[in-house]
Amino acid sequence: MAKNRPKKRSYRMINFKVYYDTDQDLLDWWEGIEAGERSDAVRDLIREQLGVARRKPSKAPIIDLQELLEVRRDTLWIRDALNEMPNYLERLVQHIAGSTVMHIPSAAVGQHPARASPEPSLTDVDAERRAKRMKKATW
Repeated sequence: MAKNRPKKRSYRMINFKVYYDTDQDLLDWWEGIEAGERSDAVRDLIREQLGVARRKPSKAPIIDLQELLEVRRDTLWIRDALNEMPNYLERLVQHIAGSTVMHIPSAAVGQHPARASPEPSLTDVDAERRAKRMKKATW
């Protein structure tokens, strides 16, 4: 039994070049569209420019080019700010370190200051009791 296969649709491929130096906004837009919906998006844009109504409703809304340019400009600003941040923080720390006099306590490094109320030492009985409890303890 032969299956009734629908006839293949005939088509024509339309190609055009997009340059990295002058058309980065178009490339960003293109990469933002899901792989299966790119042709539909381009068809919708061309029909919109021609003033022809769409044949079927679009799956994804078309982003206005002006909005896309704003997003790109904001993204570039954020990237530049993040790239500059380590240098800015280093300059800030150097400025603060240079303008602040550091106070070093007179006690030697590694020594603890004397306590106001020292702990009483354990009696022999308490020390023995503690040792027995430590032997019984399970960790």
